[in-house]
Amino acid sequence: MRISRIQIHNFRNFKDLDISVGNHVVIVGENKIGKSNLIHALRLVLDPSLPDSARELRDEDYWDGLPRPLTKDDFITISIELADFEHDPSQLALLCEHLIAAKPMVSRLTYVFGPIGAENDGTPTESNFDFFIYGGEDQDNRVGPEVRRRLPLDVLAALRDADSDLASWRRSPLRPLLHDAAGRMVPSDLKKIADEVTNATAAVTNNKEIDSLAVRISERLKGMVGVAQSLEMTLGFSPTDPERLLRALRLYIDGGRRSVAEASLGSANLLYFTLKVLELDLLVKERTRDHTFLAIEEPEAHLYPHLQRLVYRDVLRRRAHQEGTQQEELKPETTILLTTHSPHIVSVSPLKSLVVLRKSKDRSCTNGSSAADIQLDVSDEQDLERYIDVTRGEILFARVVILVEGDAELYLVPQLATLLGYDLDEHGIVVSSVSGTNFSPYVKLLGPNGLNIPFTVLTDRDPKDTGNLGTGRVLKLLAEIAKPGVLSNKSQDEQLELARKKGLFLNDYTLEVDLFKSGRHNSICATLQELTDNSAAKKRAEAWKADPASLDAERFLADITAIGKGRFAQRLACRMTGNRCPAYIKDAIKYASSKC
Repeated sequence: MRISRIQIHNFRNFKDLDISVGNHVVIVGENKIGKSNLIHALRLVLDPSLPDSARELRDEDYWDGLPRPLTKDDFITISIELADFEHDPSQLALLCEHLIAAKPMVSRLTYVFGPIGAENDGTPTESNFDFFIYGGEDQDNRVGPEVRRRLPLDVLAALRDADSDLASWRRSPLRPLLHDAAGRMVPSDLKKIADEVTNATAAVTNNKEIDSLAVRISERLKGMVGVAQSLEMTLGFSPTDPERLLRALRLYIDGGRRSVAEASLGSANLLYFTLKVLELDLLVKERTRDHTFLAIEEPEAHLYPHLQRLVYRDVLRRRAHQEGTQQEELKPETTILLTTHSPHIVSVSPLKSLVVLRKSKDRSCTNGSSAADIQLDVSDEQDLERYIDVTRGEILFARVVILVEGDAELYLVPQLATLLGYDLDEHGIVVSSVSGTNFSPYVKLLGPNGLNIPFTVLTDRDPKDTGNLGTGRVLKLLAEIAKPGVLSNKSQDEQLELARKKGLFLNDYTLEVDLFKSGRHNSICATLQELTDNSAAKKRAEAWKADPASLDAERFLADITAIGKGRFAQRLACRMTGNRCPAYIKDAIKYASSKC
């Protein structure tokens, strides 16, 4: 089972959110964008621990953009569509009455809050507002608590007190696991263990000094509150009753030398999460529930980067085969929903699980986009997942992405932006290399039919004797992002002009040559002379510095390639001053800043 679609109307910062989602959901977005609000919206439909009083919303839960006072037509609606359940008889029996599609089967659960009892005219009063949950497309098909009990949403809040929960028998995820273990034990074996604990306890507590301490505590308590209010006190290691003995079990670390309370916050959270996953798997196995939706807010808290990647790669990618063999995803018994600021978690998330929340153009509400429906072939999807893994997913947190060909642009474009007076970090702009010229899958991911993250592309013209490679590259990208029919009857020049308006920028030759010709020949030649070990290359750099018009572009690029384009650009970035910049880079930076 999985959630296949989420729709939210008029709830908090969501005016009209409508997103499709994959097997799991990884929600990213900047601070105060509404990630926690999205999770709370799902709780209104699925969380059995949420009392009805919490489902009775207030005026401030409505989207701020609605005129006040509210009218009889103003409702909050939250719909969740569920799919991939027909293979499970229990899930099918639970959801068959709420179908909205038969092939493949899809069911919908919808929460509604609003002036249900309002008259036909006049402003509704507070007493008119109420909520209900219905299934399918018929509002009279009400959904009771049984669905929430069998398909519950569990929530692990951000900055939770894992240590406290582990110490509490009632809240600890260790409790059901111990109950399950105890249920498989032979009763006589458990009693034998309890007797041995009793004997071990007696060996210590019968000691004269220990017994004397217990008496002193009891006597002091009686003196303080009287015999009637006093408590019967004994010292011991644990209860000797077999049932209570299990409750006394605690987890220890470092070979039993330290309790969990002495562990770091990260270790306690890691342990808590491990137990929680085991608990939820057990509940489904025992048929206490038919599926679990587990929402985890900011799971990166207290975990350093490689642990984040290891833990969430495990829970987000259930594999049928061991690493290194053919892999395919299994249908999980638990659906994971994460809200995160961590590019390390994003880097191990399945591409189809990604959901990006962003402010609308007028900043009045939050819009969402999902990678679940992006049309990609298998190789493109694999390339993107490897790419996001390497870059640690930073592009998904950007307000705008500048896509470039290689490492040289990674070093030089941010520095050129700074010299032009643009702080890319302040604008939320990320420069990201695709390590080549295959921009197509990245444009599909970020484009209007993907995650809808504004982007611009910087690419080289790469002139050849028979023409150039860059023009065809740009026109191909334009065809992927332009609306159908827009390019019909347009000349190549008109298409290239439209490409610039869409953020696709082409230079006159290559990055290094265009940079040289923009007036940076002095710093470029000085860098060449510093880094090359070739005496001929040093002489050429000296000559080009004295007479920029004499530049031999092919020899110039060969000298830089011999040094290494990345190394050369890194050193050059440290030398650059002033605001001289190739026009295509300047235009791209202006375009990117206008989209923030």
